[in-house]
Amino acid sequence: MARTWSAVLARMGVPTGDRRILDPAGGSSRDLPLPLSWQRESDDGHGGSVIVGRIETLRMADGMVVATGSMIDSAPWEVYDQLEAGVIGPSVDLDDVEYVLDDAENLIVTRWRVSGATLVAIPAFPDVSLTLDPLPAEPMTEPEPAVAYDDAWLYASAAPAQLPPADWFQRPDLDRLTPLTVSDTGRVFGHIAGWETCHVGMPGCVTPPSSAAGYAYFHVAEQQLQDGSTTPVGTLVAGPRHADAQLAYRAAQEHYDDVDAAVARVVAGEDEHGIWVAGWMLPGAKPEAVEVFKSSPVSGDWRRVGGALELVAVCSVNTPGFPIPKARVHFSVGKQLALVGAFGITPVAGELADAKAPEATFTLTTDPETARARWAWTVARMERSA
Repeated sequence: MARTWSAVLARMGVPTGDRRILDPAGGSSRDLPLPLSWQRESDDGHGGSVIVGRIETLRMADGMVVATGSMIDSAPWEVYDQLEAGVIGPSVDLDDVEYVLDDAENLIVTRWRVSGATLVAIPAFPDVSLTLDPLPAEPMTEPEPAVAYDDAWLYASAAPAQLPPADWFQRPDLDRLTPLTVSDTGRVFGHIAGWETCHVGMPGCVTPPSSAAGYAYFHVAEQQLQDGSTTPVGTLVAGPRHADAQLAYRAAQEHYDDVDAAVARVVAGEDEHGIWVAGWMLPGAKPEAVEVFKSSPVSGDWRRVGGALELVAVCSVNTPGFPIPKARVHFSVGKQLALVGAFGITPVAGELADAKAPEATFTLTTDPETARARWAWTVARMERSA
């Protein structure tokens, strides 16, 4: 199945880095579909590019040239990695061009026609992007019968006769930052990170990033519900530790794709306190994975996708980056089982100690856009130091 995408190819009425301005009144397009190309190595103009996809829709409105399309099956894997890393962007290909020079020495392109676009390292417009759509949801696998654990049933009936109710996957009514909680019926809810929680392993106060895609890159599986409907969900895993920080989105997601490590299916979202999840424990979860889940805090994994940091996985760890106060996971089974995982701040030494310079110190913020920018800045700095 072809991977689809959406993009802002160009801006109209604003200058490029070399002082060209597309006149909104002069734009047109060749007949669709149009080629989407990729420049493997830097060259003059768009020289040396190869076709990797097709532009299937194109619209000029609100000062932007926007498009959607799909990749072709023969597109090299490097294209996907570079898009997911946010290091390439689209540059529009034009023909039938006329232009004039204005008094400020801007080159006004008074007539132009879109004939394609090319993915390059340095697009003419700095604020354009092409974003790959999320991969299709994984096919449902039939859950195994419920598993008895620690003198209490995580879910007290056989599947698939019993499925979770739809309201378990709705935003939970939480009046404060709430540790991840599992009820005696198998319902899972709580926060995985708080907006005002500083990352314990990064310099300054780096807070968790908000999702620009509505957690679409986490919701890559599907859950059937009691009412016969289905909902996109993500999987909480206990077993594989965090993927290597250098991996791109797809490779990192594959790192967590272990059926034996899956313990819960949840929906993720945001409220005024932080990033919440809500869903259910999988009846067929392996006892070993459940044990890890019960005895360890959870931690999110964010990767750069199309220029923004997106949550791609949540896994059990020894030391969470954004610890939730007090118990990390509560199991309510008629009696409270307090599962408090001890943690400590990871020492910072060597080259990374330089990141504690005054310019790396941030003040606390609850603004999602600012938090996302700070997170990106810190990750980039640490990658350069690695």
